[in-house]
Amino acid sequence: MIKNIDIKVLRNCFGKFATGITVITALAPDGTKIGLTVNSFSSLSLEPPMVLWSLDKKSKSIGAFIAAPHFAVNVLASDQMDISNNFARTSENKFNNIELLESKCNLPLLSGTVAHLECKNISTYEGGDHLIFIGEVEHFKTSNKKPLLYTNGQYTVAARHPAVKMSVPEGKDVSSKDDFIVPLLLRSYWEISDPFYRELQDEGMPIAHARIIVHLSHSPNLTKADLSKAIRIDIAAVTKSVAWLCNNGYLNKLNNDQLALSQAGNEHLKDVQRRAQRLEKEVLDGYSNEDVDMLKSMLKKIIDRQDV
Repeated sequence: MIKNIDIKVLRNCFGKFATGITVITALAPDGTKIGLTVNSFSSLSLEPPMVLWSLDKKSKSIGAFIAAPHFAVNVLASDQMDISNNFARTSENKFNNIELLESKCNLPLLSGTVAHLECKNISTYEGGDHLIFIGEVEHFKTSNKKPLLYTNGQYTVAARHPAVKMSVPEGKDVSSKDDFIVPLLLRSYWEISDPFYRELQDEGMPIAHARIIVHLSHSPNLTKADLSKAIRIDIAAVTKSVAWLCNNGYLNKLNNDQLALSQAGNEHLKDVQRRAQRLEKEVLDGYSNEDVDMLKSMLKKIIDRQDV
């Protein structure tokens, strides 16, 4: 060991490098699910597709991971801090109440992640007090959720750098030099809403479905024509979405063709609202409470004037 290096200070130095957070999962030889939180994951090669991660040699599960023919890399999303903490603990019941997905390699895949990679465990290498695992990617899947990051000993989230110009959706002709309020509102709406709706679509919830559920939560007993006008989606798309939502138990049909959320619809609404709250927190991160309150006040005033 090199002398005169303070390990605690060195650990803090390493912590200056921001990393994503993963949970590595596998099956032990006896079929038991194993998993732990890891931020040493890295891509290694594209041809062939390979990744690596490392594990402390003192880990109780190191033998099981060495013996496992496959492992999965679950890249955690920004709303999965609790999952990160759960798999960072030493516990026999880490998988209790954890929602899992089907795996082509029969691995425990965590639901709701940014991405997961199913890998063949092809080799290990010595790395000081850690063992380096090399895996060849056999299957993978991604979503549009924001990743959970870790730096300076604490969790954080990724945000677009202010110097990076925002991309305007195709077909939207809005000048970046335009200071009129309407174009600015439109651009801010696209910036905030696009990641949210892409995330819902990744999990099988089309935009029209989500807008209908949200709108009926505060304006119940509307017809399809009322909904089409309110959420700015054509009647054909609304009709198709309403049929699906009714058939799957999210909406109830009332008298005079009016619609209302069912119990299942209200439960799904909670999930949509939870995602929206997380996204809003990410978007407004770094702004003062005064700035946020002023923004909300101005927007409410604009809305109230249009409703008169």
